[in-house]
Amino acid sequence: MDTDHRSMAARRITLGNLTIDRSEYTVRVGEPYINLTFVQFELLCMLAANAGKVISRDRLLSAIWQEDSDETHKLTVHISRLRRKLRGTAPWSLETVMKRGYILRDGSRTATGPSVRKRVAMRTAGARP
Repeated sequence: MDTDHRSMAARRITLGNLTIDRSEYTVRVGEPYINLTFVQFELLCMLAANAGKVISRDRLLSAIWQEDSDETHKLTVHISRLRRKLRGTAPWSLETVMKRGYILRDGSRTATGPSVRKRVAMRTAGARP
């Protein structure tokens, strides 16, 4: 489900045990709530709406800050803090895909085929996964 973040109509995103309620600005993994800042919440919404897909840094920057921002350090800090808050909320993990962006991955699903990193390397080399 690849949607424009600013016009995302879904009030609730549910992915397995992860529930994001946009109308109440709440995030739950199973029963416990996770306290997030506004920016962390918006980042998680965008990543969850595109779960399993790599979202580029540029796309996240422009969607969250709604400007052409070269402040990638700001994004890196927010992602790092979000990652810490998601730690221990298995099966979800927020991963960095080198020189590509970020991906929200469901670790409970068994991978079929090569990892994202391997697929990128294969594409670069001209091979098909």
